[in-house]
Amino acid sequence: MSKGSKFWIFGLFLACSIFAILGGVFTTFSSIASIVMFVFAVIFFVFAIMVVIIYNHMVTYRNKVRESLALIDIQLKMRFDLIPNLVESVKGYTKHEEKVFKSIARLRNSAMKTTDEKEKVQFANKVVPMMKSIIAIAEDYPELKSGVLFQDLMEQLSDVEDRIAASRRIYDMNVNEYNTLLEQFPNTLFSKSFGFERMELFKIDTAERIIEKISLEEAE
Repeated sequence: MSKGSKFWIFGLFLACSIFAILGGVFTTFSSIASIVMFVFAVIFFVFAIMVVIIYNHMVTYRNKVRESLALIDIQLKMRFDLIPNLVESVKGYTKHEEKVFKSIARLRNSAMKTTDEKEKVQFANKVVPMMKSIIAIAEDYPELKSGVLFQDLMEQLSDVEDRIAASRRIYDMNVNEYNTLLEQFPNTLFSKSFGFERMELFKIDTAERIIEKISLEEAE
């Protein structure tokens, strides 16, 4: 049973309980004014409970999105930590890519310093083509490609890229659920007032294809 269904079942149970209470009240209250005040008090009480439930529900889903984003952040940091070793392993074989080496170093440093998640993802996406260029250098140097250090780096990078892809899928799923929750009635009546806004899906590039290509060629 979904959380939404449980919410409406709880609301229906609460409404039935209130009607039962009102039935008893009507038999004991002689003053119409007192009955009206009691009814309004009950309505306000029910409304307050509904608002609290809606608010807590949205907070829960927003926290799920933030947790999944933090997981992506951890995987991206692992990728950035591998870059210096990857560059050093290739540097000794070619001097023609010095511009790429410097650019990827600058991007990594900028990404490690920023605290803005969107900027971090943008830096991560800019790094991927440069990583592919560096990895592709191994195609021209069989001794580099077959070296223990390079092979170990490729295994680590492949594992990180798989984790990034998995974390991205979890994040996208949580964002879709969160955005759907905000659009549902009656949540949509309160979401903006409480400061809840739609979140965007982040398109995080990975180096999976180039790694797969190298792995396939090694198998052959």
